Amino acid sequence: MQGALAGVSSELVLQIVEAAAVVASAIAGMIIASSKRMDLVGTFALACVNAFGGGTLRDLLLDNRPFYWMANWWFFVAILVIAVPFVYSVRVFHLATEMHRRSVWMDALGLALFTVSGAGIALAHGAPLVVAVLMAVVAGTTGGVLRDIVVNEIPDLFRPGGLYATASLAGALVFVACLAQAFEYGTAAIAGALIVVALRVLSVRLGVAMPSPQWAATAGGARASRSRASAQRALATDSRRHAFGHVEKSEDRDDVAP
Repeated sequence: MQGALAGVSSELVLQIVEAAAVVASAIAGMIIASSKRMDLVGTFALACVNAFGGGTLRDLLLDNRPFYWMANWWFFVAILVIAVPFVYSVRVFHLATEMHRRSVWMDALGLALFTVSGAGIALAHGAPLVVAVLMAVVAGTTGGVLRDIVVNEIPDLFRPGGLYATASLAGALVFVACLAQAFEYGTAAIAGALIVVALRVLSVRLGVAMPSPQWAATAGGARASRSRASAQRALATDSRRHAFGHVEKSEDRDDVAP
């Protein structure tokens, strides 16, 4: 375990993982911004919210100063450099449209990389393993939650069934377990990230999900019963109207008969 924790303090690996997480999450935020028809300011702002939200909360909870985006101010420059052609270039916009169809991959990649970096930074600050796993989930999911709230959507984290926080938790556990077994830091990071991406993509593409809460099933059944009752009432009303109209027509024919 000590040898593994020595690898955790590798600044180079953590910086590479976090930089990749920022870029992937920023692009995922830009894709959502394009679907909401935002301008350059909105696109840049949503990208920053998605990229920095989770890491900022992680740094707050760990009392890590300065915040990682303050220590690496060039993240803002990189996001702006990507955002300008994203918004104004027709070629890049078409590329973004194509990427939107695969946005689940960018979102899953950002979730995976922030999960790994969150756990690694927590361990580097001497946090217990349980706290490190929690910080991984916080760092991985908070940016997406804030992004969805800004665009007035229910966050994926709060939707029943889908593997979002669960995928982050599983990846963090694999990452920490690999470090505990004295795997190299890079190998542990790749293993944890792959677990997150695999679970998230399986959830979105194939519908792999956690069991729905019993109240969701009950509510769904109640809605289905109400829908069936409404349909039956509508059918009965239409039948009565049809019958009434038929009687009126018959009476009209009797009135005009010689």
